[in-house]
Amino acid sequence: MDIQKHFSKENIISNLAKYDMYYQIATGKLINITQTKDIDTSIEFQYALGSIYELLKDLEKLENSQELFEDELRNQAAMDAIQNFINNNMKLIKDGKIEIEPIINDINDGNFFNRTMIEICEQNHEKQLEKWKEVITDKLATAILQSLQELEAKN
Repeated sequence: MDIQKHFSKENIISNLAKYDMYYQIATGKLINITQTKDIDTSIEFQYALGSIYELLKDLEKLENSQELFEDELRNQAAMDAIQNFINNNMKLIKDGKIEIEPIINDINDGNFFNRTMIEICEQNHEKQLEKWKEVITDKLATAILQSLQELEAKN
């Protein structure tokens, strides 16, 4: 994997902006489907970066990885939102008040995000980019890259 390329400051910002937007939209859909109000829509920065890194590692073996990346990032953010939802609503799930399996199947089948949801993401992409441009400084981008290079060296 070309860590330098995938985790340049610009790509970190771009990927976090997309991930954040997909995560929030997925969480909104979960709220709508389950009628559950107690859901945190914010992402955990380090968790999101780790998720993006693992996704890139999985895709690097495929010839068409660039073509798949956008859809897979969307699905990964939705799966992470589901995992967070499960962690925070275990009692409702155990009691059978919320069915998670059909939602996971929709994500895996590529049917979770409809056209309207994707359009909302596209419309708000610039706002997300601005948000993450303020967070990811040159110093932080360098630290992220160094950390991932060290991780790669260990593997």
